[in-house]
Amino acid sequence: MGIIASVQSYDLNIPVGQSQAIDVAGDCVQFISAIDPFAVIEIRPNFAQGNITLKPGQGMRFSEQVQRWIVFNKGSVALTGALLIGTGDFFDQRISGTVDVIDGGKARTLGGIAMMGYGVIAAVAAKFSRVQLWNPAGSGKRLCVESVIGSTGATPTFMYAQYSAAPLGTLIQNGISKMSGGTASVATINVDTTAVSAVWAGTLFAISLPASGSLPQKLVEPIVLMPGSGLIMWATTGNADLGTSFEWYEDVI
Repeated sequence: MGIIASVQSYDLNIPVGQSQAIDVAGDCVQFISAIDPFAVIEIRPNFAQGNITLKPGQGMRFSEQVQRWIVFNKGSVALTGALLIGTGDFFDQRISGTVDVIDGGKARTLGGIAMMGYGVIAAVAAKFSRVQLWNPAGSGKRLCVESVIGSTGATPTFMYAQYSAAPLGTLIQNGISKMSGGTASVATINVDTTAVSAVWAGTLFAISLPASGSLPQKLVEPIVLMPGSGLIMWATTGNADLGTSFEWYEDVI
């Protein structure tokens, strides 16, 4: 009973890149839970230069007692979770014979890194409409695009998805947080029209849009836009309206 009584749980509330000190003796530590399922912490026992990286469910047992634990948040969102410290053996609960459904999307939204944005450009005679998600140079973030929804007016068209290395000429809006009241994204939605027709070369995917209709493209793995790059949706039919909604989340580089 003495060993069980010595094991205690400690709440973690650590901003991105910051640390929290826990002054308690023990030879075993376990990262038992976190709101963000992708959370990663780094632990330095007794101010040691070496460190241990743990994900939720993982832990470590030491050969001697540790008097102080410094816990760093190595994830991309503020950390809210719990740490178990005491005396005992390490075990890993990340896989325990059952499959747990972890709502990572909810955690990203609550962490303020899930975004959406919409842009639309009206038809112009003899020109091709384009809508772009743009990640500015120096943003310090990666944009992980999860889905795209395209729409058009009376003129049906294909739209091609292609990378771009410069922002389009007209700013529509910054990306909007998927949490109400959240901070807007540094990424922008831009539009323009061009006399140049899109070509197959360099096309990631294409969506066939019916007249006055819309279609989604859900990506199995995200398209990742580094700073100074964008994703353009390019109508292949001239004089066609084009609207596009992008859905993405952001990683701090």
